[in-house]
Order: sequence, then structure tokens, then C-alpha cells
Amino acid sequence: TQRGVGQAISRWVNNGEPLESLIDDLTPMFGRQRAESIAATEVTRAFAEGNRITYQESGVVLRWEWRTAQDEIVCPICGTLNGKALGLESSNDWRGYLPDEIIRMAKKPINGPPAHPNCRCWAVPVVEEARQ
Repeated sequence: TQRGVGQAISRWVNNGEPLESLIDDLTPMFGRQRAESIAATEVTRAFAEGNRITYQESGVVLRWEWRTAQDEIVCPICGTLNGKALGLESSNDWRGYLPDEIIRMAKKPINGPPAHPNCRCWAVPVVEEARQ
């Protein structure tokens, strides 16, 4: 299953089609509703990880900052993380910013967006000005 999802996402990234095409590819494996959730979540994860690596390799960006839509459907996990910055190391865990009762909701480490299925969050680079 993991390999099938990975291959479908890879095809989708390389062919430049709309997200609907990825959902269509995943639907036979999972059904429509779950395919929509997996597509959104895994595409968010892939692009966030690609961005993290790019920021890290730039040598200019040392941290990234969590962002949410700041609307009425932002979950307690993401709402708490909004505006928090963390180093780019892949082992860093955003749960360090969460209160204990919310950490229990995030059952595994949060190394970047998405924090959970259907997460709509993203992270932006934090560029520190050089001190003279």
C-alpha cells in the first residue's frame, strides 16, 4: 500500500496534473473519501519535506515557521503551532510547543506539516539577518 501511494504521488508530481488525478489514482485502493484525505495529506507532507531540505541546503535558512489558515476549522494542534519556529533538522519535533493534553492527540512526532490527516498547514522559511 505504501509503495502504491508513493508511486501514485511520484507520477502525479512528475506529470503536473491537477490533484483530482491523484485522487482518481488512489480511489481504487481506498475508496473516494479516503483517497481525498490521503492525497491531500501526503502531498502536503512531500512538499513540506522538499521545502525543508531546500531551506536547509540553502545555507541561509536556519529555521522554519508553522503557519495555519487561522480560521474557524484550525485544530487545537495546529492552532497552537501557528507562528512557532523550529530548526530544520528532520529529527526536530514540533510537539515541544504543545501542552500535554494536546500532545496526547498527536500520537507520533510532528517533524513538519502535516500534523494530522487533512492538515492544511504549511511552514515558511525564517531568514535571520546577519549581525555585524
